[in-house]
Amino acid sequence: MGRGIACLVWVLVLAGGGAAVQAQLAAPADVGDIAGLVRDASSGKPLGYANVLVEGTNWGAMTLDDGSFQIKNIPAGTYTLRVRMMGYGEQGVAGVVVTSGATARVTVSLEEKIVATLAPMEVVGQKKKIDKQSTAVRHTKTSEELGDLPVDDFTAAIGLNAGVVARGGELHFRGGRAGEVQFQVDGVPVRDPLVGGGLSLSMLAVESSEVLLGGLDAKYGNAQSGVVNYRTKEGTERLSGEVRYVTDDYGSPSNTFDNYDRIFVGLGGPTPIPNMTYYVSGEATYQDNYPKTVERRSRRKLLNFISVGDRKNNHVKLQTKLAYKPGPNYKLTLEIIDQKTRLDNYYHMWSRAGYVQTFLDTTRTEEVERRYGRWSPLPLDSTYVYYNAAERTPNTLDTFRQYKLIFLHSLSAEAQYSLRFSKQEYFQDTRVQGKKEWEYEGQRERDYWFNYTDFTSSDFFVVAGDYPYLSTRETKVYQGLFDLTWRKGKHTFEAGASGTYNDMRLFSVTRPYQNSPGGEIGYPRTIYHYYNPEGAAYIQDRWEHEGMVLNAGLRYDVFSVGDQVALAEVSDPVKTQLSPRIGIGYPISDRDVFSFHYGRLYQIPDRQYIFDNRDVYDGVRGNPNLSNETTIQYQAAIQHLFSELLVGQFSVYYKDIYGLITAEQTQDWSSTGFITTYVNKDYASAKGFEVSLSRGFRNYMRWDLSYTYGVAMGVSSDPTAAVARNFVYLPTGEQPLNWDVRHSVGATLTVGDRRTWGVHMAWDFTTGVPYTPEQRNTRQLQPEDINSRRMPSETTLNVRADKYYTLWGKQLSLFVDARNLLDARNITSLAPGNWPAPPVQSAYVIYYTETGRAGGAYLADRNGDGVDEFIPLNDPRVFGDPRTIRVGVGFQF
Repeated sequence: MGRGIACLVWVLVLAGGGAAVQAQLAAPADVGDIAGLVRDASSGKPLGYANVLVEGTNWGAMTLDDGSFQIKNIPAGTYTLRVRMMGYGEQGVAGVVVTSGATARVTVSLEEKIVATLAPMEVVGQKKKIDKQSTAVRHTKTSEELGDLPVDDFTAAIGLNAGVVARGGELHFRGGRAGEVQFQVDGVPVRDPLVGGGLSLSMLAVESSEVLLGGLDAKYGNAQSGVVNYRTKEGTERLSGEVRYVTDDYGSPSNTFDNYDRIFVGLGGPTPIPNMTYYVSGEATYQDNYPKTVERRSRRKLLNFISVGDRKNNHVKLQTKLAYKPGPNYKLTLEIIDQKTRLDNYYHMWSRAGYVQTFLDTTRTEEVERRYGRWSPLPLDSTYVYYNAAERTPNTLDTFRQYKLIFLHSLSAEAQYSLRFSKQEYFQDTRVQGKKEWEYEGQRERDYWFNYTDFTSSDFFVVAGDYPYLSTRETKVYQGLFDLTWRKGKHTFEAGASGTYNDMRLFSVTRPYQNSPGGEIGYPRTIYHYYNPEGAAYIQDRWEHEGMVLNAGLRYDVFSVGDQVALAEVSDPVKTQLSPRIGIGYPISDRDVFSFHYGRLYQIPDRQYIFDNRDVYDGVRGNPNLSNETTIQYQAAIQHLFSELLVGQFSVYYKDIYGLITAEQTQDWSSTGFITTYVNKDYASAKGFEVSLSRGFRNYMRWDLSYTYGVAMGVSSDPTAAVARNFVYLPTGEQPLNWDVRHSVGATLTVGDRRTWGVHMAWDFTTGVPYTPEQRNTRQLQPEDINSRRMPSETTLNVRADKYYTLWGKQLSLFVDARNLLDARNITSLAPGNWPAPPVQSAYVIYYTETGRAGGAYLADRNGDGVDEFIPLNDPRVFGDPRTIRVGVGFQF
């Protein structure tokens, strides 16, 4: 900047000194020169581009790179020089004598000087308000906007968008099933092909998120409802970072909500290798989250206020990213994401701790077995032993790791391509106290409740044994993706190809107290190792003509079940699919863009529906002949720019969904009986209207507001619904699906000046979801009764207040974070499952239908009048998280 100003001054000097130059040319012969050197007084380093002026005249010169200068044709005499340079104090040199035909030599040393201290200048980049080239409906958030949201994870943040229903940790886009959303990290799909599921990254690892609800181009495949793409952070040439700590532990075990501790760390900057940067982030969350269990855990204090040790939910997320730019047209990134979760699940039947009477008994086969008798909250005599049912439920270890390599190359201003390679590793182990299947306690199912002393059964809560289930699942996914973009005239072409190889293992044992037909422990018992390849290719053209944009694309997908399934059982081992996409965008004015999109979307079924239980006769058997699920979507949208700050997006959609997975009984030609297997027979439809308004930050405020009217109808809400429910006959028409929310509103508000204080709010409101009413005398369900009634509406308000301070020139923040501030008692699961089935009739839905009270109950005749009455269970799983208040501190540098 200093050099540019100096050059400008020099131009002005030359322009203003033209007359002086002419005077010098016409000067008499008694003239001389002034020459010399300007340097730094401290280092002695020559100073280029300093201005040297002869006081009282227009004569002067600018120093060269080596600090030298020369002023020619100065009339003989004595002069004073003035030397000036940005960042240095002005220096005067008096008594410079110029003699005829000679050169006066001068050396000037300048002292550094702070001329003025300017106020900090904040440069804010504005994202594009409306997109005139895309026909997709999308919602984007920057890392700053995501950081302002008072939410625990990205799933909750996504749920605030129009068109999205978030329930039970699952996301439903525009009426679709939960497994129809594809998650990506920097354009690489991340999904366990065996069971599906998404990914939630560390909050400090994400630079931006993009949610696509409709109008998907041909490059997006294997996603029926939408795509969520996270772009992770990279380091810069300047060291920067952030540390945050959040807790709700206020000094004593009774002074806490969830025994919650969470720490965030992010750090990035340059490496010793030129043009290479790094960014690392970590996030660790430890909490006894709702609903709490009575399981005992070891704890200890760190620094007398931080509680450490195993908790109900322990989650660690790590991320490391290297970015290397060997040239202006090349970029290489390497990233490793590593996540580990260890958690306990809450089972209401297994939520009691106390003492149970034990004794040894001899069976009819003269085997000695330990029997369990009466239960008591206190030990009544020496025969009573401690039994904590929560400690006899499975603990889950869940890990995820991704290695990702991306190479970007710009061939020219009109063409570039990318290569992406990824390896993903998924692992989950669920079992009781790390036991093998033969170590589980329990001889038969009734032993969980049976009192062998009085030969009676406990009503609901178990009194002995281990929860009868264990499983180990391991999946490896290898991916390669190639994408090419080039522009020619009014056309922008995109083309690409991808290949994926899945390696999947599953081992599960249910009811380890039973043996399979082959004599192995557990029935059903599933063990398999399958692997399958799949691939895709696409081409897309965006044609711009007189303001109109036409997006047209075609995608080709191929999928193979692999060679582990016998060819006799597979009608078509390799399945292919073509899916066309077309969209039109037209700017109505400089503030309005209209778009329309038609898309045919396919999704490969999760492989569990293909490979599960192929060798067993209990449970639902996988079907290698399943075809892809299909969605045909129509969408129209308008983007409107109300002002420089306020932008709106309005869209309507209709989706016809068919080939969905369901279960039905079919003839087993290898035997004389029937089996239950998965088939492509379900169908559904969805339609709705969405409004999104977004106001940028100005005058201490930013806000977003969304509204959705949606209708989600279908034959069933999950693949096993027809098996799980006792229908008079199978449904032949559509009923509201479990996530059919007719009206929803999401709002976020940020108020503050970003330097000293800030308040952030997030509010979510949804009308009630449907449920199926049942009476105590109901024996079989009529299909028309399915989801024919509605539960109450749900609302949640989260608020965070920040106070910022300056410490060592960096930002220190203190904050208070309130979740569910209004302590709303939302019904999130009216009838959570209870398995194995207790000896009494669980009546969660019956209890709610007849009394209007939630929380579950069972029916029993306690007073002996011959009529069963409700015994409330107060199951906390029915309700969402209660209010929690946390405090925290952060430091950003």
